[in-house]
Amino acid sequence: METLQSTYSKIIVLIVTMVQSMAIAQDANFSQFYNNPTYYNPSMTAINGGYTVRLHARNLWAPIPGRFNTYTASVEAEILPRVGLGIIGFSDVGGEGLLRTVSGMLSYAYRAVDTKNFTLQAGINGGVVSKYVDWDQFTFSDQLHEVQGEVRQSTFIAPTSNNVLYADFGAGISSRFNHVSTKTGPYRQLMATIGFGIHHLSKPSDAFIIGYEYLPIKYTGHAKFDILLGTYVLSPAVIYEHQNKFQTFSIGMSVQVKPVNLGIWFRNRNYGLTLKNYDSFTFAMGTYLPIKNERDIKITYSIDFTISKLRAASFGSHELSLVMNFNNRYLLKGRHMKMRSKSTYKCPADFMGTR
Repeated sequence: METLQSTYSKIIVLIVTMVQSMAIAQDANFSQFYNNPTYYNPSMTAINGGYTVRLHARNLWAPIPGRFNTYTASVEAEILPRVGLGIIGFSDVGGEGLLRTVSGMLSYAYRAVDTKNFTLQAGINGGVVSKYVDWDQFTFSDQLHEVQGEVRQSTFIAPTSNNVLYADFGAGISSRFNHVSTKTGPYRQLMATIGFGIHHLSKPSDAFIIGYEYLPIKYTGHAKFDILLGTYVLSPAVIYEHQNKFQTFSIGMSVQVKPVNLGIWFRNRNYGLTLKNYDSFTFAMGTYLPIKNERDIKITYSIDFTISKLRAASFGSHELSLVMNFNNRYLLKGRHMKMRSKSTYKCPADFMGTR
């Protein structure tokens, strides 16, 4: 019985892995997209100024046997006024090590417009992606006995190569502006960030995509608004992803009452907000911790609740992110101070915990 259950577990993992490949090699996405901006848009690199370190972990479909874990780690810095550099590492495991993806990307952003209340950045990124499939871990139908489970050798002939290595490139543009109220009332200030990103510009070849010879271009549009109402900060945000026939639309809002941050988010299979298209909703909670010498840490945990037809098997997913900001620190500090303009854009102090 244990052997048969183990076999069925492998079959489930195999099916899920194959479905992921057939889904036009859909890129991994994150419920906390607002905490992982450079993953979605290279022009967001160092938009906050100073240094920023981001760590992100996502555990998908925990009840399904195997591991469906995704991790990102990034460092970004404003090395000179208007110039930002960053690096982001990505790791994804699908199933019991059946499909592994590892990548490293360098990003560059240039601030074309930089005034006290408005900034406009353009960015590009490029790097290397490695994908690995362990064919020996697959279980095929000709190996199975209806009672005894996995008892035969498969006649399947595995491909000669189990690794794919290719270069990948992306680009994007983003803007941010402030508005300060001059009237009395609860509304005091607004900071808005809007951007658009394009991924897989070179349409790299990926031998593991079934039915396609290349990785389709992915388009991402995102917006986030931080609104100061009295002592509260409301942060509605939205992101839309389109890759070939696949679409994802996420929308929601967080509320910050320092040092606590709470949020609720909805993910849809397209931008049409109809109940039948809802895929999941997410609860998020976190904390913002200012530290001495203009440093701060933001920690956020979120849990997804699947409401699509997968809800009985997947039970959603978990995410944990850590964002560390080192404000007013620059790689080339002496040259930076000489070149810096008095009208340079600065993030309002009330919105530090939402970045």
